[in-house]
This record gives sequence, C-alpha cells and structure tokens, in this order.
Amino acid sequence: MKLNELEQQLGVRFPEKFHAIYKTGAMKWLEMSNDEIKEQRADYINDSSAFLMLNCYCEPFLFEEIPDAIEELHEWIGWQERDRKIMLNPNITLIPFGHSGGGDQYCFLYTPQTVEPIIIQYYHDEYGDPIIEGHDFDAFLYHQMLEAVENEEDVDGENFRAQLQYLDEKYRILIEGKDADALRDDFYDLKTETVKIWGTDDAV
Repeated sequence: MKLNELEQQLGVRFPEKFHAIYKTGAMKWLEMSNDEIKEQRADYINDSSAFLMLNCYCEPFLFEEIPDAIEELHEWIGWQERDRKIMLNPNITLIPFGHSGGGDQYCFLYTPQTVEPIIIQYYHDEYGDPIIEGHDFDAFLYHQMLEAVENEEDVDGENFRAQLQYLDEKYRILIEGKDADALRDDFYDLKTETVKIWGTDDAV
C-alpha cells in the first residue's frame, strides 16, 4: 500500500516531514504486506536508513496495519468512555502510525484547525489524557533519537547517523557533537506534557 492510498482511505494527510522521509525511500518497508516483510526481515533489520531503525520505543506500523490499529484504538477509547462516563472530544481525530513493544500506540492528533498534527502516545492500559511526544513530527523524531540514546543506542553507529539526516536542522544541531552522556541529560530534561482529549471544550 502506498502512502497516498492510505491517506485517501483514512481521509487525512500525514505530516509534511513524514512525506519528506517517505520520498527518500526510507519507508519502502512500510508499504509491504506482513508476509513480504517476514520474507525480507533480515534485509529490513540490516537497512540502517530504514525509518526509525533505532533502539527507541516507537516501531512504525506497516501501512496495511493502520486500519486495524484504528479499530483497536477505538475499542480502547470506548473503554474509557464507558468506565469514566466521558466522551472523546468530537473535534479530535486520532490516527495511529506506530506502536511500542508494550502495545501502546503513537498517534497523529488532528483537529479542524490542524495544519500539522501533534504526536501523542496513547496508553492501552491507562486512563487519562495522553502524553505529547512532539508538537510536530520533527520534535517527535528528536524525542525518539534521545530516547534511543537513553536505551544504549551507539551515537557513533551507522543507524544513529543515518537517522540523524531526517532531523530538521534546528534539532540536528542539538545532537551533533554531543556524546551519549550529554544526550541522555537532554532526554531527562524533556518536559512531560499531556493533551486534553476528553470532553467538548476547545483545550486542544
């Protein structure tokens, strides 16, 4: 499945940086079916330029997996709505694009005013407002690279250097020239923010 086909099916446009990385070929693996990716898994794992081929928590969904991920997300949202007697803000659309090893989802959050979606992490087994992983996709990528360093990613390794090229310059200069200890300190200094998604107000 191609990205434009996925967007047409979902009725949204993914972030411009997502499109820019897609055009480099780094997301060619995400176009494959599950069977195809299984057959070529060794090639995928050994492709340092593959999108988010890092020791971070976010693993991208294959494009064909996203519709099922949306159904799963809607089920989780339904649990909160029933148990807490609340409703998801009707102005919000959540589109998952990745997941953690524990099953949580990384989502684009759209509103009618959205120019570029913010990125959130929706926890499947916790109630409350989700954590913001980036106010735009560049900030999300920067967060993931710092997280990878915290998870012992080699900052001089091929994978890390390959992913660095996808960062906007304002974030790239925050990483280049720093050692792992300094980048871990930057990771610990990141502020945790949540976004209000429940109810009908305009807090988003």
